[in-house]
Amino acid sequence: MNDDLTTLEQLLRERAAEVPSLQEAPRNVLMRARRRVLRNALSSAVAVGLIVFGASAGIASLGGSQDPDIPGHSGGAQSPPGGFSSATCTAADLRATGALGGGMGSVFGKLVLTNFTDKTCTLTGRPTVTLFSSTGRQLTVQAVASIPQWQADKTSPPNGWPIVNVSPGSSAAIRVAWSNACPQLTKPALWKVGLPDKGSLDVSGVDGTSPPPCNGTAEPSTLEVGPFEPNAK
Repeated sequence: MNDDLTTLEQLLRERAAEVPSLQEAPRNVLMRARRRVLRNALSSAVAVGLIVFGASAGIASLGGSQDPDIPGHSGGAQSPPGGFSSATCTAADLRATGALGGGMGSVFGKLVLTNFTDKTCTLTGRPTVTLFSSTGRQLTVQAVASIPQWQADKTSPPNGWPIVNVSPGSSAAIRVAWSNACPQLTKPALWKVGLPDKGSLDVSGVDGTSPPPCNGTAEPSTLEVGPFEPNAK
């Protein structure tokens, strides 16, 4: 029995010696593995490149966007001083009064919008101004864009203009001039200021201002309206 086991053990050793030792993977397997690694590396590089390109394009787009509010303003919306942003003023934030006078066949002066809230808001651009008779009939006038008062006075632009920051208790102004009210009115007109997409306000303090004279029925009644600007008291 022992002799048989010894013989079997010897036979197994001889057969094992005949099996070649595998020192490295076959060449074709190595080539396939290398090609796979190369493809994965290329795919990763392309993905990284696309991510970098997209991020760069997004940053460039943000940096180049502009949203001018009025002609001649080349920049986008500006933030008020102090490092905080303010919402656009609405009709509910403001009260409108008139400071008007007459002379040389016209009524001129300014409309004043005062912020009576406890928060700063901003005004930009040019409002619409509508005139009504004392009975509430809308008057036909030709609106004309006017320069701001600071420009008429040949002074420097106010800080931050054309954006006007209206802090609590402060006010913005609108330069106006009305001429040739035809047919002739016998009672003061009613004034209304319209904010861009933010409602409208009735103007108080104008009931003592006589309308301008009708100087010619063949000519239109004109109303010059300036942009928002800080109220110079």
